[in-house]
Amino acid sequence: MKKRVVSQKAQAAFEIVPAAVLIMLFICKILENINHTETLHNILNAMSPLIIVLIVILFIWSSRYGKQPSDELSRELMLKATAVAVKAVLFAAVAVGFFMHLHGNYRHDEYYSITGGDVCMFAVFLCGIFLIVKNIAFLWLDRTPKAEEEE
Repeated sequence: MKKRVVSQKAQAAFEIVPAAVLIMLFICKILENINHTETLHNILNAMSPLIIVLIVILFIWSSRYGKQPSDELSRELMLKATAVAVKAVLFAAVAVGFFMHLHGNYRHDEYYSITGGDVCMFAVFLCGIFLIVKNIAFLWLDRTPKAEEEE
């Protein structure tokens, strides 16, 4: 049985979905740590198995398709998109650090206790940012200009 081949654009669009889930997990974890509400905690605990099942379904679905080999243009565009994504990740790291500093000043808390789980969640957030920005930049760079479409 031969696998259907998915284009580079479709691959990039598909990778955005799991990356968005990673970012949402980080945001939910941050909100849970800041607000300490039991309702939010219960919602997150109820959604965790659903999110895991969704990710497994996405990976099973993607395994049904083969990937199109990249050509010279797509490799060049992916390198440009990766450069943009690295800058976005650095910006996101600085922005989160700035937010933590301001939030600590607001709470008059000199020290934040950061656990290994917090570091792992932050790494997941940065990976999500990297994948989303890289794939969106690739899709944007790989678009067909309107002048060429009309001809």
